[in-house]
Amino acid sequence: MAKRKLTSLRTVLLRYLFLCGGGCALILVLWWVIFMQLINIGFLLPAVASAQACSEARETVAAVTTETFDSNQISDLCRWAVVQDGTVLQTNMTARQLKIALNAFHGGSENLGYTQYQYDVKMADGSFCLLQYDYATPYADPALRDTLPDFQTCYFVLLAALILVWLGWQTHCTVRVFAAETACLHRAVDAIAAQQPERIDADGAHLREFSATLHAMQTMGQELTDSLQSQWRMEQQRAEQIAALTHDLKTPLSIIQGNADLLAEDALSADQQTQVEAILRGTDRAQQYLAALRTACAPPATGETFPSHTLVSELAETARALCAPAGVQLILNEQWQGTLCAAQCDLLRAAENLLDNAVRYT
Repeated sequence: MAKRKLTSLRTVLLRYLFLCGGGCALILVLWWVIFMQLINIGFLLPAVASAQACSEARETVAAVTTETFDSNQISDLCRWAVVQDGTVLQTNMTARQLKIALNAFHGGSENLGYTQYQYDVKMADGSFCLLQYDYATPYADPALRDTLPDFQTCYFVLLAALILVWLGWQTHCTVRVFAAETACLHRAVDAIAAQQPERIDADGAHLREFSATLHAMQTMGQELTDSLQSQWRMEQQRAEQIAALTHDLKTPLSIIQGNADLLAEDALSADQQTQVEAILRGTDRAQQYLAALRTACAPPATGETFPSHTLVSELAETARALCAPAGVQLILNEQWQGTLCAAQCDLLRAAENLLDNAVRYT
């Protein structure tokens, strides 16, 4: 099969940066070209038009008085206010614009805006005409200037919106790429958890780093599955060996128990009767141990409640059978009697092992 061509994570990030930067630059160039075309076709006026209009108005108002002042001689690109002895006689400014103009005229602390400029022109009779304009690109049609919002502000808002939309779209596309790659990782984790490494699609990733991670996870999952299967086979072999051992031990134990039963039917002395009974109890316990071995792989035995003297009695009989052949004296001193909650067979087997060790090394 032909080797797939993978993309590196570095390439994806560089492509994202290139598309974001290049797209923003292209949007800015197109925005500027359209802006200049609107000026060239006369839909907009250049930014210096308001400054030129204000400059012409300065010459006009400097030669007139408050009585001969004619607002029609001033371009509507300028805002004006006629002030005499601190009183505003005429103006086309709004209340806020007039407040700013008067503050600037009296040298107040409230400055004009970044694109606002003002001339304080002394008229022929000593009064002042405050001329104010914005360094911006207004509509060429006065009707549009009166009805529509400021074009320059709206056009800059449009530029910002276009750039944000482009950046958002590129980010969305890049996030989709990473989401598809991480989805492959999630599916691989689920396959490993289900112990089905063959479900891992190591060729599903398109980024080199993610593909390498999937291949590593596929190898790890296969090794983990092989290890679990090997462990399961070992446990099966161990269970089979235990089953075979218990089956092999059952025959000699049956022989011992059968002969002990025959001896118990004969006329024996008291000591001989005690020894035969000990043999029978021992073979009976051995049969129980074999049964426990057959269920070695089963869940642990559940606890049960039983009186302590029952356990002590059985242990005492086992201890006497162990001590008699070894010539060890057994003294039973049961000082406590109560109730125990445990797996009686397991507890009895553990205690008998302790007794056997104690007799053997005494």
